[in-house]
Amino acid sequence: MSDPDAEDFGKDNSVRLLYKIIGYVVIWIVALLLTAPGLWARAYMFPLGLVAVIDRHTANDGGWGVLIACYAVYLVHGFFYFRSKTTTRTVILYGVLVVLLIGNVAGCREMIHPH
Repeated sequence: MSDPDAEDFGKDNSVRLLYKIIGYVVIWIVALLLTAPGLWARAYMFPLGLVAVIDRHTANDGGWGVLIACYAVYLVHGFFYFRSKTTTRTVILYGVLVVLLIGNVAGCREMIHPH
């Protein structure tokens, strides 16, 4: 016999889309502000910080393919984040976004202000 409460667990336990959008926008704004507030003209290059954490040379000289791949990481993540149906999955995916953005900010700051 299956427990009907166990089957329903998570179905009513979802985060409203409005809260997901607010959380997503807020964390992106915070990350952009922490990176380089005076360099808004280069904000489109922000995702390159993901690669710069691993290899700054590739981030600087990788070309369009690297930039598009970095955008793809965030697009794929956003797809799963906004389609998540349970609070647990939403929180986990939000945590993944925070970790990605922390790495991204660190990589960007390293590219802007090398040691």
